Amino acid sequence: MRIRDIMTKDPITVEPKTSLPDAHRIMRQQNIRKLPVLEGEKLVGIVTYDMVLEASPSPATSLSIQELHYLLAEMKVEEIMDKNPVTLAPETPFEKALAMGQSDRIRGFPVVDKDKLVGIATHGDIIQLLTKTLGLQDEGIRITIEGLGGRLGELKDIISIFDRHQAAVMSIMTLPKKEKKDWLVAIRLNARDGSAIVDDLRKAGLQVKYSDESGVS
Repeated sequence: MRIRDIMTKDPITVEPKTSLPDAHRIMRQQNIRKLPVLEGEKLVGIVTYDMVLEASPSPATSLSIQELHYLLAEMKVEEIMDKNPVTLAPETPFEKALAMGQSDRIRGFPVVDKDKLVGIATHGDIIQLLTKTLGLQDEGIRITIEGLGGRLGELKDIISIFDRHQAAVMSIMTLPKKEKKDWLVAIRLNARDGSAIVDDLRKAGLQVKYSDESGVS
């Protein structure tokens, strides 16, 4: 899955000279928290809802209401925007974008193709896709298998057991265990009851944990 599959195309943008009150109003009216800043067709920055709030004078200020309004009206987006935003290409894999967002604490990426802004992908968009990819929005069961070590080739035999029970695989995720050379394999199945499946897996000598929507057995 690529960023082009989840990005918001033709996002709402502002110019560097847009006032902070106007940027704030646009974000509130459109229910968005990030605005790419364009100069012509060139991306020159990004401004967020939090940036606008942080730039606003403290309620404890001695300025009058009129002075506050004047001060804010005079402030422009270019004064507070991030002038070097991290961007993605439309073909960037969503896993890479997720990792970048986690490591750099970035909550949204302008998407640029040939120096032209073509979209924006937020952290929420990426998490929503991850949720769908893992089948977390659908009813089902989760089976976790331990002790495979480097024998991930046994997945073929595991899948054949699922096939016998007509349990469709919704997602498979492998996670390395830090304390030893082993892997956890978490599998979500489109099934209501995994008891018989787990019995067959355990008969095959596998260490299995089974979780339905209510708990673990």
